[in-house]
Amino acid sequence: MSGNDSHPRTRLNNELQRIYGPSAQGHIRWEVYSQGPPNALTWHATIFIGDQNYSYASAITRGAAQDAAAQQACERLRRDGSTRND
Repeated sequence: MSGNDSHPRTRLNNELQRIYGPSAQGHIRWEVYSQGPPNALTWHATIFIGDQNYSYASAITRGAAQDAAAQQACERLRRDGSTRND
């Protein structure tokens, strides 16, 4: 596994490419927003695959919230054994 493959968002993208092929980007939607005062923001990231809420995470940086949500989505895809190719 190369360094980029260990990044959660890269792993999620690769897994979605395996499942959906070239149309993978049409199957994922991110909702990312921040809350709180400017000096103490909390970032929230939700991943939808198809119409299903697949994962959610929050963190003190946008990237950390997205990485945590991507990691959870990868784990859920593995648990679910997703192999469909829509």
